[in-house]
Amino acid sequence: MTTAFNHAITVYRALEEAALDGGYVKGKLKVTEALAATLAKLAELDWLLEPSLKKVVTGTEIEVEVKVGVGQAFFFAMTWADLLAAHNFKYVAPEVYYVAEDDFLSTEKKETVNSRRYVSVLSLLKVLREVADYCDESLSGLKFVYLNKTKLELSINYKAADLRDVPKVKELEDDIFDASYKHKEQRKVIIKLILDELLKDTVEEARFPKLLSDFLLFKQRYKDSYDLYIAEFSFEKVLEEVKAHKLDYTIKLNKVFSDIQNQLLAIPAALILIGSRLTPKGFVEWQNSLTMLGCVIFVALMDLLVRNQYNTLAAILDEINKQTEVLISKHAALLPKFKDPYIELEKRHAHQRWLIRIVDGLVAMMFLCCVAIYYWYSTNNNHWLKILVAG
Repeated sequence: MTTAFNHAITVYRALEEAALDGGYVKGKLKVTEALAATLAKLAELDWLLEPSLKKVVTGTEIEVEVKVGVGQAFFFAMTWADLLAAHNFKYVAPEVYYVAEDDFLSTEKKETVNSRRYVSVLSLLKVLREVADYCDESLSGLKFVYLNKTKLELSINYKAADLRDVPKVKELEDDIFDASYKHKEQRKVIIKLILDELLKDTVEEARFPKLLSDFLLFKQRYKDSYDLYIAEFSFEKVLEEVKAHKLDYTIKLNKVFSDIQNQLLAIPAALILIGSRLTPKGFVEWQNSLTMLGCVIFVALMDLLVRNQYNTLAAILDEINKQTEVLISKHAALLPKFKDPYIELEKRHAHQRWLIRIVDGLVAMMFLCCVAIYYWYSTNNNHWLKILVAG
């Protein structure tokens, strides 16, 4: 039957002075080979009333009358207003339909502004029906009842002029019907509460057109309310997770410096020992040279240790940054509440890095002192530096 309806629409599109009479369209047609074949198929399906196939001759102009259907399965409408006024098409679309004012056929991929709006409204009605506590379906129309602290009645009464774009209604439909989405019941409660807030002060007959015109506001309130629900739902769990991470990373950062505290005592000890071992015996004196060689080895080992602690600090900071990225990706709405602990960790990292730099500076200072003493003892009394110091 769908094929017959599509053929009928092909004929209608070729008619001149076309008119709709009940479930039939009539008008003048100049026959082409393609149209002759289409009329023959309609005759086989008993959808061609006039003329008989004998009069269908290529190149001639004939009066044609074909069935188009105005029932629940197949519906031909001259305007969107006609479509919405028939049967229950305000609430459920026909299986196949054609609207002449937009030249829109539902089985074709080409959409129009009105067809897009009509499909979106039907998707919204599907959501509203699922959320409603009660549906009143009668000859007078369709009404949804929502029970919050008060009862809200929403009559689905709209005209073609009320059709509006309902952006992202598919996302709302997925929220309610997609099995993989969580918190179904809470989502429904949120929708009911927002409907009540948005429409309670509007007279019942105007509520659904108002919902269509204010859908962007409705959608934003729904998103904000659901984000708030998720935030409250996961706040305590995320808070505990953040606290645990902060404690763990604080211990790791503190350990970077505590690991080398024992070695720090060796710096002044090394300076005292090396200074006491160096004696004024000349530049190539083997005891001074061996002592200085030991100093160089000690400084090199300390430098390796300090560099290792720098790398450890960098690795810990990288872990902190990755943890922050995870928090942003999973709980973006909660980030303002939990960013302070991570800021404190970054400050702790900067503090520990300064401590390591101080150690690095002390090692360098000790080495320079030893070099100065070694150089001083390795020169004779006539050296310019000793003469300068002696005044």
